[in-house]
Amino acid sequence: MSTVLAFVSAYVIGSIPFGFLFARAVGVDLLNCGSGNIGTTNAFRCAGPVVGVLTLVADILKGLIGTVMLAPLVASPWALYTVGLLIIVGHTKSLFLRFRGGKAIATSFGVLLYLNPWAILLTALVFFIVVAWTRTVSIGSITASAVYPLLTPLFRHDPLFILISYAIGAYAIWLHRSNIRRLLIGEEPKLSFGSPREMDRGRVTPMRGRRLK
Repeated sequence: MSTVLAFVSAYVIGSIPFGFLFARAVGVDLLNCGSGNIGTTNAFRCAGPVVGVLTLVADILKGLIGTVMLAPLVASPWALYTVGLLIIVGHTKSLFLRFRGGKAIATSFGVLLYLNPWAILLTALVFFIVVAWTRTVSIGSITASAVYPLLTPLFRHDPLFILISYAIGAYAIWLHRSNIRRLLIGEEPKLSFGSPREMDRGRVTPMRGRRLK
């Protein structure tokens, strides 16, 4: 019974849309702004750096604290891995947003910071290097998603966990399929500071959160 409770709680915790709530507090609807994503990058572009940073921190803590809190309720490794997966899936398919959500890069980082800290910290280093080089967050995210499963066997030797690591990486890349399409045609926005906020498809009026075609 405790395992079922842990699974349900994991999905509900993952579903908490912090980015959406923070942006809404300043008058921006992330679901109708930019890429329509509730994650850090879209929050930053649509609602500004403060909301972006708050979203990043909250999503990481959601993954980390959620996994730490629910770990005592499960008695086997596979159940703990499932808890982590459900937190990630909850973020991407939020119960509170009609199953819309984010791409779970920050939330996955939080979950894996507990389950596989050294591999995910090295992956984070790769992410920052790639973003600094390309000035494109999506390239960093896609690269990190591909690199993380390759690093996992260096630190964890559980075949099930290694398989799950590949599943997490593949899921993250699949969630970035629209970014990949834009990268291929040269329309993916680059990271910039101190310039007007550029959306994935044009500019928006932040307080209204509408796309301008």
